[in-house]
Amino acid sequence: MHATPEGSEGGATVRPVGERERSQLVNEEVVYFIFQLDLDTQLQRCLNYEAYEAAQEVRKKRQRVDEAVQSMKERKAKNTGAPAAVQRLAGADYAAELLRLRTEMQRAVEAEDYASAAKFRDLLKELETEAKKAAALAAEWDTTSPSGPVLRLGQRVLHKQLGYRGVVVGWDMRCCESEDWIAAARVGETGRGISQPFYHLLVDARDWEYDPHLPPVAYVPEELLTSPELEPAADGAKPKSWAEVYGTDPLQHPYLYILFLGMDGRGDYVPCRQLRDRYNVQRRDVYKPGQEGGEDDSDDDK
Repeated sequence: MHATPEGSEGGATVRPVGERERSQLVNEEVVYFIFQLDLDTQLQRCLNYEAYEAAQEVRKKRQRVDEAVQSMKERKAKNTGAPAAVQRLAGADYAAELLRLRTEMQRAVEAEDYASAAKFRDLLKELETEAKKAAALAAEWDTTSPSGPVLRLGQRVLHKQLGYRGVVVGWDMRCCESEDWIAAARVGETGRGISQPFYHLLVDARDWEYDPHLPPVAYVPEELLTSPELEPAADGAKPKSWAEVYGTDPLQHPYLYILFLGMDGRGDYVPCRQLRDRYNVQRRDVYKPGQEGGEDDSDDDK
């Protein structure tokens, strides 16, 4: 499912029309998050086995990734002019240090070193307060959609115009890409322009041409995406699921198994806990008919 490539301008390669929303910035954000997940797992393993020297090396690597994340945030902030982009990843940034402090406090208690435990407790409270303030600041700037994004983490979607398939791995409440990208992606031709939620999508690798340097990750305005359950059903019937309309053929993408726990009963994907925490959403379990919990998803969180 590939569009006809456009020409080249000024010697630079212009991507096929169907891939105009491919985003280096969003891919970078997703990759940094994956690095953070892996390093946090390594750190926890080192602390569990009391391998403190190895833990220190992991912390140094985590710090370098955090510095790169901060640089990326600053680029997004410059693009959008709002601090929300700077704060969007705040929860992920605090995670490693919160984990370290909790572990150190527990070890101090076990060693009956209550003075050190009290010190770690106080540091932990201070850091938790900072994290809450950062999240609150981001929320203050999420004004473009009072009810939040229409799509949810793990939801499988179709592009209304270009037809490619994807799964939602995140969003910004307005476009945070550069002016050049906005022009190339033709965002100005949409009804709501840059002032609408823009979704981070893992695009099915079968729908875009292979690029060894940039995996299929897109940045797409809300109005250009659809999903079977968003389509009006006839005679008041319950909207159909992705599985009912398109089957349970899994999406193909190299990041999929890292960010999701698997497919649910409606053909969407269940995001890992860290990804849910990043966007402050609850787990949404939808079972297949006959499985524990049934198929009623009336209490699903979005």
